Amino acid sequence: MALSNWGHGRVLEMVNKRSATRVENELANMLWERGFAVVRGPSSGSATKKRFQPDLLAVKDGRILVIEVKQGRESRPLYIPPGQVKGLLELEKRSGGLAVVAVKISWIGWRFHILKDLPETKSGRRKISKPESGMRLYELENLLFSRVKVMDEYFG
Repeated sequence: MALSNWGHGRVLEMVNKRSATRVENELANMLWERGFAVVRGPSSGSATKKRFQPDLLAVKDGRILVIEVKQGRESRPLYIPPGQVKGLLELEKRSGGLAVVAVKISWIGWRFHILKDLPETKSGRRKISKPESGMRLYELENLLFSRVKVMDEYFG
């Protein structure tokens, strides 16, 4: 199909997906450089019918991060839709990991928010009031290695 036949919304959707993929890959590479094994969900950014797939799954020394990646602006709230919340929390439960929302903020960098700690709205969404108030990666790592069970604890 020629680009001229696409509606403005379709072109914008493609640009947004390309930008989201770039940001997800940036975080995946950053985590990889810090010693995490990282997998990007093959259907990241699209609906799956049978099971939820996070944007990223990162593992280091038996600790698991279930990650939803967002782009945000300073002092502008972000909302996580109920379906994503449910999927992330289910995967957190099944894996014994920790579900987090990673937010890339221009001119500030990455901030991380624990999904369970985010307030729930009346519509079932989770709200990040100030994306810039989240943890930095080193703070998340410190929390991860003191809070989440190691895989060996399930088998030994």
